[in-house]
Amino acid sequence: MGNPRPADSGRGLFALFDWMTGRLPWRLDSRPYPVTVLEPAGDQDDPDEHLEELKRLAGEMGLSAIGPDLAGTGGEAAAIALVDTMSQPLTWRHTRSQFGLLRFPRSDLVRTIQAAAAEPGPDGSLAPPPYRRSPVATVDRWNERAGLFRWQGAPLRAPAWWPGIGASIVALIAVLAGGIAEQTPSRILATAAAVLAVVLVTAAALSTRRIWLPVLSRTGFGGRYRWFARTSFFAVLDESGDDLGFEGRLHRVSERLTKPDAARFLLQIKTFALLEDIRDQYRRLAPSLRGFKRPAPPVVFLSRPGRRNGGLAVLSAISDIRARRSEFHPLLVIASIDAATRDELGGPAPAGGDAMDRYEHWRSSLGTAQGPSESVRLPYLLRIPVSGDPAGQRPADDFAVRRRPRWTWLWSWRALIAAVLVCVFAVTYAQLDLRSTYCSVGLPMSWNGDTRLHTNTDGSRECVGVSTHGVRFERGADSIGMDGDRHPPSAGNAGPRLTLADLQRRIEQGNEAVAASGDPYVTLVYVGIFTASPGQSEVTVSSVHELAGAYLAQRRNNGSGGPGEVGNPLKIRLLPANTGQNMAFSDETADRILDLARRDPTLAGVIGFGRNTEPSRSAIERLNDAGLPVVDTVNSSDELPRLKHYHSLAATDYDEAAATRAAVRAELGNRPISRAMIVYRAPGPSRDAYSREIADDITRVLHPRRTDRVEYTGIQDVARAVKAACKAASYRLVYFAGRSEDLRGLRDGLIQGGCTRHRLVLLAGDDVTKSRFGTGPHDVPLPENTVVYHTAFVHLPFLIAGDRDQTNGFFLLARNVLHIGAPRVRPDEPLLVNGQMALAYDAALALGEAAQNAYDALSPVRDPAGVVAGSRTVTSGSVLQELPHLSGLEGATGTIAFEGEGHERGGPGTRGITMIRVTMRDGEPVSTPICGRLNGMRRVPRLDPCPR
Repeated sequence: MGNPRPADSGRGLFALFDWMTGRLPWRLDSRPYPVTVLEPAGDQDDPDEHLEELKRLAGEMGLSAIGPDLAGTGGEAAAIALVDTMSQPLTWRHTRSQFGLLRFPRSDLVRTIQAAAAEPGPDGSLAPPPYRRSPVATVDRWNERAGLFRWQGAPLRAPAWWPGIGASIVALIAVLAGGIAEQTPSRILATAAAVLAVVLVTAAALSTRRIWLPVLSRTGFGGRYRWFARTSFFAVLDESGDDLGFEGRLHRVSERLTKPDAARFLLQIKTFALLEDIRDQYRRLAPSLRGFKRPAPPVVFLSRPGRRNGGLAVLSAISDIRARRSEFHPLLVIASIDAATRDELGGPAPAGGDAMDRYEHWRSSLGTAQGPSESVRLPYLLRIPVSGDPAGQRPADDFAVRRRPRWTWLWSWRALIAAVLVCVFAVTYAQLDLRSTYCSVGLPMSWNGDTRLHTNTDGSRECVGVSTHGVRFERGADSIGMDGDRHPPSAGNAGPRLTLADLQRRIEQGNEAVAASGDPYVTLVYVGIFTASPGQSEVTVSSVHELAGAYLAQRRNNGSGGPGEVGNPLKIRLLPANTGQNMAFSDETADRILDLARRDPTLAGVIGFGRNTEPSRSAIERLNDAGLPVVDTVNSSDELPRLKHYHSLAATDYDEAAATRAAVRAELGNRPISRAMIVYRAPGPSRDAYSREIADDITRVLHPRRTDRVEYTGIQDVARAVKAACKAASYRLVYFAGRSEDLRGLRDGLIQGGCTRHRLVLLAGDDVTKSRFGTGPHDVPLPENTVVYHTAFVHLPFLIAGDRDQTNGFFLLARNVLHIGAPRVRPDEPLLVNGQMALAYDAALALGEAAQNAYDALSPVRDPAGVVAGSRTVTSGSVLQELPHLSGLEGATGTIAFEGEGHERGGPGTRGITMIRVTMRDGEPVSTPICGRLNGMRRVPRLDPCPR
């Protein structure tokens, strides 16, 4: 017998194959995939030729296709082996794939269950079922071999020596824990303990199947375990109808493998696992979007499947599973059978049209063919009779190669690697650019815009701006200490070892406490020099001293209960700011302050700018014009007091020049000055304004008969210029109008030029108080035959007279907070003798009290909800209104009073100033005041005030 010979059957077959392997529909259930069986139309036809032509076409179209060899004999065992072959990733390794290898985790799980139940055969392969191992033994054996990951060959097991190592680690942690606990906050300890517990629990879970398997099978992780525990395919194994979970189903499957029909059951579950794996591999909404990346279904070609080689059993199992599950699996199976097998299937296929017509008829009849009452055998088989030469029947048109959509490459490992590389390069470039601009840069691209890096004329880089959120100005591990040496920052540092980094950390902690408290506050900015070139640490140390004074004022205002603390309702938030070496970047710092003021209305004023340079003067003028009050510390400019919003606690250069008359009178009496050398620094690259200004004031006040002005440009030049002047003439009186860092060079020039061969009177301004005369490593040796007179804004013995070091808040705070001046402050206390810490304390105190007076005038009240009404009502404008009325405020340097000041050139003339004579006695310098007064025009007992 034979089929009616179809007309042009091959052309319809190729058209059907092209359509079936076309782009998959969005919903897989909209295209059912039959098991296509090619059978001979006549007894002389060979469908294998058509199968081979389809194989060649599949290769040309770039399909993932395999053609496993069928065993000669074996029946159901051969069928099981064939399904195993089809579900091995290695079988698909050499096929063309648009997206990786196909993976079969569910099939792997079924194989592990079979391996647990079976005994190996003579050749090492698994024996066919039924198996004699009891279900309980099978379950236990599977549990012993279960792995968490598919690449795991066995469960994680600790080696024999692991308990000893674990005990040693526990012992070590126990030894260290005591010491760590004493120095570590309890919150950090609790966090560390929680992290350790999570790590231990995770390690235990990964090594214990009875922990991770229930979690994976029920929470959605581990698709193969979830599938086995939840699919309805295995639900019929439980006679009670209850959900037994993974463990119960594993026992039921193991039990079925001992039954007489175990081989057929195993073939069914292996086929089901294979089809489910294929369906999962084409799931579009998987994280990898693999369903989009695989444009065509995989194809399996089977040549001459029959009952003896197991091929027909596999076709039947696929049909049964698809009919039973009513699910659509994108696996295209094409088989060629001979006439004998065709007859076993019930004879030739019914007459019909070409292959496409037969497919449409088959699809339309699925709804009834799967019904139990229809008794249709193998409803998912699509039988197509073929005849003739397939090569001749193949259409001339080329078939399109199946390629994944181009957009899917955007969601792939290649695209991910490319994106990562692009991101790495972009982030690296951005990081390099940001790190060349900002002082504090985070990952991937965050930065603190309140501080920025600037380049000096010598090529060095400095961090300039306002330190917010704890940004450090120094870039090294060590930090400059209050003693002038560099030390590692530490919470235990105190006194002379206290570093700039330590102060910044303490200030930031105080700021965080203010922000967390919910109390109203104002923000004050201290501006100083915190970075300098090597060899100029004296300037930096002076600013560190001043920052310490401002910090003490913050502690006084915010703290309560401690010595010197008053606990004002309006708190102070203090921000350090750096202007760089010689205050060269003062304008840049002013930009940062003004930008911060626009963003933060609590910014109420600025302290500092203690170095009189053209950039610092310009910055102060800009802040004044913007309406920000500036309370200066040691800036002695004659011009700045004219600014409406500017106040200074230092005497002006004119005041210093007038006070110098006392020194001249002490040395010369009423005799005129015949000849004097005035040494001053040219503005130069640092654009210094102090030196020339005080030199001009000295010239006007002293009126020497002959004045030789010696100008130098910097540290390296002062010795040469002074040496040349001393060799050219003999001088008895020299006025040094330079900077403290130039004092060593001045000394060397005087000695080398011969000016110290006879008695020499050396006069100087207040800047030399930043240095010390003496024999220490940071001291300046006093030349022989030389007596030094210099002005000072603060003379420490005056401040501590009358036990003020035991009653004044500044000294109490310095002793208890910074451990300076304990148990009593000495007249030559190294960290207090220059007075800069006291002046900065008073400056911050003045601004803080003005802000507090404004706050009291507004009378804000905390509402019950905890929100502070008026917490931002104290602004720079409020402080500007209060500062001119400030009077009678007791500070560290005397009485702070700005009331009645006319903002005239030369200042109000009420600031503290002292003329000090320094001589050598027994090899040690001795300082003696010859005139002076305290701030607020307070007289010093038994001492005349300096001339005005």
